[in-house]
Parts: sequence; C-alpha cells; structure tokens
Amino acid sequence: MSISKRFLDMARAELNALLDKASTWESALDPDEDLYHRYGLDELTDEQLEAELERRQRARAAAKAKVNDAAPRPTAASSGPRPRPARPSSGPLPRRSSPEDEVRRAYAALEVPVGSNFETVRKSYRALMRKYHPDHHSGSPEKQKTATELTQKLTDAYKLLERRLRR
Repeated sequence: MSISKRFLDMARAELNALLDKASTWESALDPDEDLYHRYGLDELTDEQLEAELERRQRARAAAKAKVNDAAPRPTAASSGPRPRPARPSSGPLPRRSSPEDEVRRAYAALEVPVGSNFETVRKSYRALMRKYHPDHHSGSPEKQKTATELTQKLTDAYKLLERRLRR
C-alpha cells in the first residue's frame, strides 16, 4: 500500500469519525438512512463519497429553506418590534472531540479493532512504522513529507493508547 493510499485511508477514517459525531445532528435534517452506516466507508468509492457529500449539502439547503419558509413573516400592519434578521452562519458550531472519539481515532489510525490489548496495538504500530518510516521514502520530497506526517500521526495515536492501556 502506498503512502498516499494510506494517507487517504486515514483521512477517510477521520471523516468517518466526524460523520459518527454529526449523525445525531444530521438525522434531524436528513430523513434518509446514512449511507456510511448502511455500507461502511471501506465499501464506498471516491465517486460515491463525493455524490453522498453533494446529496447531503442539497438536503441541508432544502431543510434550511423549509425552515426559512415556515417562519412567519411580519406584515406592515403588524405592531410591535420587528424581529432581527437571522445572522448568516457558516454552518454548525464545531464540536469538541470527546476522549472516546480520540481513542476511537487512535485505534483506527493504527488499524486495530477498538478495544484491542496493548500488545496488539504495539505490534501494529511497529509494523506500520517499519512500512511508512520517512527514511524509507527519501527519494521524493513529497513522499518523505507525507511519510513524516503519517508517522507523526501514528506516534501520537500510539502514545495516547499507551497512556490509556497501561494505567
């Protein structure tokens, strides 16, 4: 597996974690079943992923338009203070990641099932570090930079799980 493929897989894992967090918020806007729960991220191609993101954006826009259309509009004859127009927002407020989400992402980064013991985590970490170490990819600056970012992410994930599992 190439470094870029591994990096894309990690990005998909991050996206999956974000989608899991947002699923409760999004389920109120989108009545359709979430494709990621139905198929899983590994089974979606890039084209399907892009199509799903576009569909969600259209659903959000439609839900926002429905809410705006349902709001009562003041008439010239109505008395009382005028309501202030809604401030445009750039989307939902960012949520802070919970410790459970961080642990789940760490397991995903090290490609081990959630709840694995420390020995399994350590073996996976060492195997991935051997495979993606920047010294093995010194021929291309781009690959070396990607490998450096990837190994830093792997190291952070390993340190987090090490602290958690060795308590």
